[in-house]
Amino acid sequence: MSELKPAENKVNESNNTKLYLQVFGMLVGVIIGLIIAKAAPPEGLTQQSMIGLGIFICTIIWWIINLIPDYVVILLMCSCWVLFGAVDFGTAFAGFSNKNVWLLIGAFGLAVGVSQSGLLTRLSLFLMSLFPINFKGQSLGLMITGTVLQPLIPSGSAKIAVVAPLTAEISKNMGYAQKSKGALGLWSSMFISLGTMHPLFLSGSFLCYAMVGLLPAETQGDITWMTWFINALPWGIAIFVLGYLSILFMYKPEVDNVTASEMVKEQRAALGPIKRQEWISIAVLAVALLLWMTERIHGIPAGVVAVIAMCILISFKLIDRTSFKAKIAWDALVFIGCIYGLGGVFKVIGLTDYIGGMVGPYIIPMISGNIVLFLIGLAVLIYLARFLMASQLAMFSIITVLLAPLAIEAGIHPWIIGFASFVSVNVWIFMYQNAQYLVALFGADGGEMVDHKQNIKLCLVYMVISIIGLIISIPFWKLTGMIG
Repeated sequence: MSELKPAENKVNESNNTKLYLQVFGMLVGVIIGLIIAKAAPPEGLTQQSMIGLGIFICTIIWWIINLIPDYVVILLMCSCWVLFGAVDFGTAFAGFSNKNVWLLIGAFGLAVGVSQSGLLTRLSLFLMSLFPINFKGQSLGLMITGTVLQPLIPSGSAKIAVVAPLTAEISKNMGYAQKSKGALGLWSSMFISLGTMHPLFLSGSFLCYAMVGLLPAETQGDITWMTWFINALPWGIAIFVLGYLSILFMYKPEVDNVTASEMVKEQRAALGPIKRQEWISIAVLAVALLLWMTERIHGIPAGVVAVIAMCILISFKLIDRTSFKAKIAWDALVFIGCIYGLGGVFKVIGLTDYIGGMVGPYIIPMISGNIVLFLIGLAVLIYLARFLMASQLAMFSIITVLLAPLAIEAGIHPWIIGFASFVSVNVWIFMYQNAQYLVALFGADGGEMVDHKQNIKLCLVYMVISIIGLIISIPFWKLTGMIG
């Protein structure tokens, strides 16, 4: 035991040093915020504008420091806006009246109920059983399985938590050693499909719904489940095809000696016949997806569909009181509710017009004149910024709110800005950058299947093919009217 003490002391010293630096960073944030708040406003802004801006800059610094949870920081931001007179309470917290908040509540509840029913496990095993038990077959099977599961529930972590352990079992049964090429290839197929392709469907992630709520109010009605899917499809095809080919090129085992495997059949047999809870989930999901896809025809808001679907699952006891309180991501809902009000606050205190007048003359010609260069630059900028900002939601929210009005002036739909920002924040060079990545990494045999250092190359590949997907989408977006 005594041999461990020096190591433990070093860990404690390191943790203390990190804490001191974080506290110092938070104080720096407060000081910078105060300097901005007290500064004389430039022409076009007021003192309330400077107070609001100072609080917002301090918030960004605190998000970067990451000592206090992001949803707590943004609650403090909204409260300080009211406390120091930048805006009134109704404006600061207006995001909670956004219809998309209720869509998210229903979607979160739907994710909890379907996950607990066991339907995802059964469907995953069924899909994987359709493909040959070899590297190419199972890699393709995992890619297709992940893609099929994406629109069913808006919780990437829930889907990954189901499929990651199955992936590890398949790898073992195929005779691949841990951290070998074969194991890494199967894990990569699982993560590319489940961890990166959720932007293909509006119902693929709660972040998709969050992004729609960040768009200017007059444009939100343009985005339905089907319009989202149609416009995201070229990017999704690029990720699927180029991702799969990259995995075959990088990770295909030199010798693909396949051990005869009955694992999938055994696990499917162990599940037994489809249970009552699963039939209920199938019915609710089928109706919900149909109504989401045909929203333009019947006019029933997606949020109403999601809330009713959640209520049905609660009524049939697929979600109990404990699950409702503990398994719905209320912290994420608080964060999103606050972030939805960001655009309104910026408009009230004059920052939207001021920023538009200051950078608009440079950005608008770039967007309208060379959209390819703009999207590449936007993606690279976000890749670099993610080294500092841990929160994916905070990162793409700020970009979307600031650039959406400029996009409208440049003649493109602001959804393109939101979508490009959304797919670009999804990186995992460092583990702290991506919560879903951590679920996938540690969910596969407790983190023993693959190593994080091995996955950095996959992240770099994703960053490149995501940009390619955006560029490929441009002609298609012109056809759909997203680019005027």
